[in-house]
Amino acid sequence: MKTEFDLADFDLGALAEAGAPLTLCHPKTKEALSVRIWLQGEDAASYRALLRQQLDRHLADPKAELKAADLEERLIERLAALTVRWDNMIEDGAALPCTTEAARQIYQRHLWIREQVSRFVEERANFLP
Repeated sequence: MKTEFDLADFDLGALAEAGAPLTLCHPKTKEALSVRIWLQGEDAASYRALLRQQLDRHLADPKAELKAADLEERLIERLAALTVRWDNMIEDGAALPCTTEAARQIYQRHLWIREQVSRFVEERANFLP
């Protein structure tokens, strides 16, 4: 049994930045689908920078009211930014190219996908070897 703990063994930022694949599951049966989405984790430096930008925008106008719809849109923006690529994402019979805007639209329209993506990026274990 290893008795020493070395923080260098857990460079979570680098691992999260590299990303990991999520296989989407059917919302009812929980069966794995053929869609895979490669995502970065919340420890990624790029994610942390976006989160700080969102907070700075809010703090810049202390009189601005923050509504639930604003929080939802900010989450969608962050998830879209964490989306690296995908395989087999088809809508209305056409393959969707993986762009930040396409990811934003998918996460806006399909709550079940957004929920799976959100849970995945929040779980650090998904990015550890």
